[in-house]
Amino acid sequence: MKRAFIIAANTLKESLRQKLILLLALVAVVLVASSNYFLKLDLGHEKLKFVFDFTSGALGFFGSIIAIVSACQLFHSEFENRTAITLLSKPVGYAGFAFGKSGGAFAVLALFCTVVALCGCAMIALADSQTAHSGNSAPLSLNYFGIAVFAAIQWLKLCTVAALSALICSVSTSLLFSVAVSFGAVAICSMGEIGNSLGAPETAMSDIAAIIFPNLRVFNASEAFAFAPVDAAAAAAAAGYAAIYIVLCLSLAAWAFSKREF
Repeated sequence: MKRAFIIAANTLKESLRQKLILLLALVAVVLVASSNYFLKLDLGHEKLKFVFDFTSGALGFFGSIIAIVSACQLFHSEFENRTAITLLSKPVGYAGFAFGKSGGAFAVLALFCTVVALCGCAMIALADSQTAHSGNSAPLSLNYFGIAVFAAIQWLKLCTVAALSALICSVSTSLLFSVAVSFGAVAICSMGEIGNSLGAPETAMSDIAAIIFPNLRVFNASEAFAFAPVDAAAAAAAAGYAAIYIVLCLSLAAWAFSKREF
């Protein structure tokens, strides 16, 4: 376990040197901050919901890209540089390698979610103050603790995406293939969410897809926490689902690494 933490720490340092990840994070923060421009519109109390949706969208869209790209790049860089052989020749183990490298990606996602959530909270507070000064009483009751819980659950959501990418990397020899398949898997999950919201009937194929691919709908309930009390049961269900899925994916990845020739 200690060796896995060491690998995760080194992986975090490696991730922070990746310009693409830093650029995506910067774009996400700028977009959330730019919601200040739209606050000039007379949206009334809907300003708060509008800014929160901006923050939620930035976390989901850019976070998914960072989760996939960082996980795939971190694993394939070890394959291409042949450093995976060096790591696995030491008393690290395949599980330590899989969990350690993924842990570094999880740390990057934690930093991303924290920065975007703090920026979003600042913009929501600004919108709240502007609404109060305009004389419009806002019926929406802000819950900053709920926003923090929402950001944490979204981090878990992104970690499940990164864990799935790590599993794909364990059986792939091409970075491009791993990234493409990972994005395809997330697209399938997103289509399932859209179909469910539109009332599409459940089929055997959709049930199988919900088992193989992460069920991202589990994490959607946390969006209500920003303007309502935190539902402890829903939060625990999302956290438990993420933990099980992540451990399962990384355990399978470790097993695949043990069968792979480097």
